[in-house]
Amino acid sequence: IVGSTNYQYGTDLVDFSHGWLNYQIEHHVWPDLSMLSYQRGAPRLKAICETHGVPYVQENVFVRLKKTVDIMVGKSSMR
Repeated sequence: IVGSTNYQYGTDLVDFSHGWLNYQIEHHVWPDLSMLSYQRGAPRLKAICETHGVPYVQENVFVRLKKTVDIMVGKSSMR
């Protein structure tokens, strides 16, 4: 969970436009769930993370893209 990030999710249109790749945290926790089950499981997993103080990172896809490019060009590091 700590090494994964989700993009915006929650509606069928948003999830479809991301190809359900916006549920990376849920995918790593429950790899055998169907893509359609992630939508139901995400709020539950987020609540579990909050209860136990585990960071549940969810950011805009363009924010993540910028961070990735910054790492690739040496402007920032992954640490």
